[in-house]
Amino acid sequence: MPSSRASTPKSDDEFRKTLDAMAQSSPVAPPQGLAKRNHRTMTQDDGSSDNENNNMSGETEQTPADTRPVVLPNQNIIAVAQRCASRKRLCVDQVAMVESFAKDNAAVREIKIFCHLVALENKVDKLVTTKAAYQVSPDLNVHFVDCAQLGLMIMVYKGQATTDVLLAILKTLRFDLPAGIENVPADWAKVSDVVKEALTQKRSKIKRKASSLKIQKTDKVHAPADQHQNIFNLTSAIVKGTKCSVNVVLCVRVALMRSVYLKHPGTNFWDKVDDRLAKIRKQAKGDASKIVKAFRQLLKADRETHGVDDYELDEEAVDDFQQQVDDVIDMDAVTSVVSGQGNAAASNDGE
Repeated sequence: MPSSRASTPKSDDEFRKTLDAMAQSSPVAPPQGLAKRNHRTMTQDDGSSDNENNNMSGETEQTPADTRPVVLPNQNIIAVAQRCASRKRLCVDQVAMVESFAKDNAAVREIKIFCHLVALENKVDKLVTTKAAYQVSPDLNVHFVDCAQLGLMIMVYKGQATTDVLLAILKTLRFDLPAGIENVPADWAKVSDVVKEALTQKRSKIKRKASSLKIQKTDKVHAPADQHQNIFNLTSAIVKGTKCSVNVVLCVRVALMRSVYLKHPGTNFWDKVDDRLAKIRKQAKGDASKIVKAFRQLLKADRETHGVDDYELDEEAVDDFQQQVDDVIDMDAVTSVVSGQGNAAASNDGE
């Protein structure tokens, strides 16, 4: 007999799955097409559509501001900066500048450094502009001109060669010259002018002393020889007020000057002195012993002719400063500088 119970249709199985799904812990999200859209969602969708349309029309979309947190500099670096500022004893404002510099990135630091360099250059330019013009010290030529003019190594007393020798002494011994002044043409020209003027004054003084052969300046004839100053007294009068010492070699030079003055007391006196020196060098042909013999003969003749020979000359009495000046003057170098001038004078004079 057929069962009175009706068979469950297949559609019930599908429905059971639906019912079972309801018992799950997390409900299945409804299809997006069936979800309810509120007003806010619809507004956002409309805005997205507008942005897409704007992008398609060529307009640039505004990028929101970067809201990422700024990375602070390493605190150890700031601490180092503070310690350095403290060791350099910087003021409060300067310490703050150092701390700010430590926090800056590389590009900002470079800009700050460049700005400081430009500001420093402006300050240096201002200092150079406002610096007083160089003036030669009044004491510059007090000692070195005396020692060089009366020194044992001078081979010529007049002309540019003598000036060059004294400028070479200045460059070596410096005295109170500012560093690097020889590289500033305008300032070095002032030094050169002072040297030339000092040499002129010194030559004038020596000539006046060498001319003391008359009892009175107005006399037309010389006083008797025994009333002349002897070579020691004459040399002492010439070096008075200087650091130079009276010695044999210096007396020889003064004896040469006096012998020249007796024949050439006029304006060409110093030219004739240089001429005599050039002839002695030429005759000696570089033999120092021959030069010594010639000078000693000059001294012997002067002692026998002028004044009373009642004195002794110290051959070693050379002041340390004078010796230092003489050591600076290289004989070979000076000879090469003045040889042309001296030899030319010797060839032009038939004496």
